[in-house]
Amino acid sequence: MWDHIQRLHAFHGDAAIETQLLKLTEEVGEVAEAFIGLHGLNSRKGICRTRDDLLGELANVIITAAIAMTSITGGDAHQAREYLDQRVAAVATRAGL
Repeated sequence: MWDHIQRLHAFHGDAAIETQLLKLTEEVGEVAEAFIGLHGLNSRKGICRTRDDLLGELANVIITAAIAMTSITGGDAHQAREYLDQRVAAVATRAGL
């Protein structure tokens, strides 16, 4: 995954970090929209999204966040990956796993 993130960062890396963080916020909003559509929570639209739509939007959040992390580490996807690994380990430890 991180090799792809490195290439995506190179492609999108000239975007300001503020723009990347706004894009991340947009992607999170699309997760909410997909969840609402999957469960028919908007009576005007009913059920209009699928589980795959929701999974795709969640994946977009992960990808967008990883690209932003790579930007914050100065374009070093390896360093971003190490930081994410440390955070996952810390959260797992807090959960008692």
